[in-house]
Amino acid sequence: MDRGLLAPHAPTLRAIIESAGVEQLPEICVRPGVRAVYRLTVYHHDGRARDSVSTLIYRTGREVQLETVFLERFGGKPLVYSIPLDRYERLVARLNAIHFDQLADQPDLPLYGADLWLVERAAGSFTKSLIVAPDRAEGVYSTLVNAVRADLPEALREVG
Repeated sequence: MDRGLLAPHAPTLRAIIESAGVEQLPEICVRPGVRAVYRLTVYHHDGRARDSVSTLIYRTGREVQLETVFLERFGGKPLVYSIPLDRYERLVARLNAIHFDQLADQPDLPLYGADLWLVERAAGSFTKSLIVAPDRAEGVYSTLVNAVRADLPEALREVG
């Protein structure tokens, strides 16, 4: 039986985005000067930390900014980080190397008891998203998780 039918993770992760009150990716993409947007939504299955939504925005002029919203913390206001261009470029190169845009959700996602990430990319009218369980990722999914951990540690900050 298709486990995807039994484990509707996407609605949980999309509800985090909605609860955070952040703009949808297509809305960000039409802002003047925005060239690409990446988003990481983090769900903590055990409640040890607040779920979060981090949006990485690359603008004309080579400015890269990360905005992270933690549910029910800081009045819904994002923590804002300036990301060095070389880290952004390294992350993009790693995602391109694993053909992120062609990947499906990680196979055999656990039904419960695992943290989940929704990783998204948008540029112009194009959007792509996939779900991974970072602590159980293998192969290209492990490469994806390691790239995020190495190049966007700010997006993985835990706040209780």
